[in-house]
Amino acid sequence: MRLETAQLRLHAAICDGMPDPEPALLDRIERLPGLHRVALGRNLTGSWGAGDYTLDLQFKTGSSGAQAEAAGLAAALDGIATADHVAYRAIAGGMRAPHLRDGIWRTLMFRVRPEAPPWQVHALEHDLLRMPAYMPHIGNWRLARVLSPGTWTHVWQQEFAGTDDLLGEYLMHPFHWGRVDRWFDPEFPEWTVEAISHAFCPLATSLIVSHNHKEETAS
Repeated sequence: MRLETAQLRLHAAICDGMPDPEPALLDRIERLPGLHRVALGRNLTGSWGAGDYTLDLQFKTGSSGAQAEAAGLAAALDGIATADHVAYRAIAGGMRAPHLRDGIWRTLMFRVRPEAPPWQVHALEHDLLRMPAYMPHIGNWRLARVLSPGTWTHVWQQEFAGTDDLLGEYLMHPFHWGRVDRWFDPEFPEWTVEAISHAFCPLATSLIVSHNHKEETAS
C-alpha cells in the first residue's frame, strides 16, 4: 500500500458559500484511480502552519506514483482547495490502542535543515520514537520519511483518545520540553528542524492500525 497525507486549504469563496464542503471534497477525492481508503478531518483550533482539513490517502500497490497522484489530487480539488501533499514511507511506529474510536488524529509534517548531519537526523528520529515510552496516552504512532519532492522531509503521526491527551500530556510533558524540543529550537546547538506543520482533527477509527493490517494482509 502507498500512504499519503495532505493539508487542504479551502478557497475563500468555498468557505463563504458552502457551510459543509466535506461531501464535495470526498466525492472528488474518492474518484482518484487506485485509491483504497480515504480519511478527511476538519482541523481543530490550535493547529498551526496547517490547512483547513487533514486528508489521508491509502493507494493500492502498483498505483501510478507520487507525482501522478499529486497531479490527480490537484485536479480533483481544482476550484475547491489547494493541497500541501506528501507521499511517505513509515520507518517505525507502534500500536497499543488498536480499537481506538472517536479519537484525535495528530499530523506533524516537518523539514530538517539541509545542512544537518545524518547522525543528528537519526538522533532526532530516535527521540521522537522514545516519546510513547514516557507518554502512555499516545495510543498509536508512526514516524515516516517523505518520498515525494517538496517542502517536508518527515511525517510524525499519533492517535489519542481526546484533545486533552495531545494538548496536555504530549505537548507539556517534561520529556518533550527537556529532550525533544532541542531539535526544533534554533537557540539550541542541536537545532535540526527548520519548519513544521502541526494539525489535529477528529478520528473515527485508527488509521495506523488499518494501514498496518492492510500491509500485513498484502504481504
